[in-house]
Amino acid sequence: MHWIEVEGYRLPALLAGHPALELCNTWAGWDEPTDPRREWLHDFDHLAVWAGHAGLLDPTVVPRLRAVAREQHVAAHEVLTEVRSLRTALHDVLLDPADGAAFDVVAAQAQRAAGAAVLEADPDGVARWAPPPGIGPALPLLACATAAADLLTSPARTQVRACPGEECGWLFVDPRGRRRWCTMAVCGNRAKVRTYASRR
Repeated sequence: MHWIEVEGYRLPALLAGHPALELCNTWAGWDEPTDPRREWLHDFDHLAVWAGHAGLLDPTVVPRLRAVAREQHVAAHEVLTEVRSLRTALHDVLLDPADGAAFDVVAAQAQRAAGAAVLEADPDGVARWAPPPGIGPALPLLACATAAADLLTSPARTQVRACPGEECGWLFVDPRGRRRWCTMAVCGNRAKVRTYASRR
């Protein structure tokens, strides 16, 4: 099963091994990039719930974010559009590192996120970059852009693979070079069934 129910919404299962790749996998089947039936992020509310599910936002923030977005619905819709654009650009640059236009889109959003981040220290004095204070519709976009930058600047960048399953194309990290499918239970099994049927 490629999906899981979260807060009453069907959302893609987390199979990729990195939050930025989970973002790419919110589009179901990159061979049909304009088919609206392949969209998991139907509206901002789906985006907010997914961001908490994927670990990009603290789950305690999500209910407040959803409430704020209902009041700022125009800004929330603009953020949703930007997240979808970031998703496409990230997918393109991961599969084609020479795609300068796609990289520029990702870089611009990553720089925006970095400029908004706040350096915080926990009670033990350990510092970390955190989202800006306050709850605003831009939070999921900033979190996605930060994850994208993290992936593109890590060794995992060279370990990204695309599932060859029919109508799939989901991305995942393959550190050992042995993984072929996003999930053996779904895409791998379908391929085995098709192979068996063709042999018969």
